[in-house]
Amino acid sequence: AAADPGVAEQARFLQAALGAAPPPERAPAGYVRDLFDQYAPRFDADLTGRLGYRTPAMLAGMLREAGVAADGSRAVLDLGCGTGLSGEALRPFARVLEGVDLSPRMLAAARARGIYHALHEADLLDVLPARPGHWGLVAAADVLNYLGDLSAVLPAMAAALAPGGLAAFSLEKGEESPCALGPDLRYRHHPGHLRALAAAAGLEILAEREAELRREKGVPVAGLLWLLRRG
Repeated sequence: AAADPGVAEQARFLQAALGAAPPPERAPAGYVRDLFDQYAPRFDADLTGRLGYRTPAMLAGMLREAGVAADGSRAVLDLGCGTGLSGEALRPFARVLEGVDLSPRMLAAARARGIYHALHEADLLDVLPARPGHWGLVAAADVLNYLGDLSAVLPAMAAALAPGGLAAFSLEKGEESPCALGPDLRYRHHPGHLRALAAAAGLEILAEREAELRREKGVPVAGLLWLLRRG
């Protein structure tokens, strides 16, 4: 029987994380889906308790500090919405709130919250082009660290935003440009590369800050929070 191409892809990804092969442009979709399907039942308790996860709240705080009114006026797209922890933080800004995720079990938990107007089991790069110029806010909390090459993501975000629309997201901070795949199987991005991608996509940087995204094995995970605006 022929080998499962998905298994082979995941094996190459694991080799890359160990430095035994060049890193791919992104984590395999099957790997991300399976990882979070297995994690879904304990995701909220684990992240907010043991790992001290605060990224959605920090992104919402950054929006407020930039003068973005939490007045329920925007069409909001929550990329990699997971169980909906991010949606809870984004809901005050949303007239309409939609979520996207690869994991069916994560989406089932998000649906149970009753806060999303629609949920999509899909890749974010398939959803972003579907409604050009539509969204007032596109957010991605701890999602883009599963993508190495962001050269297609920022233009897709820009095209999906209405004029003046905002993109708010987190990344794990890296020292190598453009990015490096860590042993934890997540990508770490260099801030200088992100600035160049944002400029090329026509996105103005409203805020950029360093933050502790969570703790892992007792060690802070160094991150970057970004708030960009389409001109």
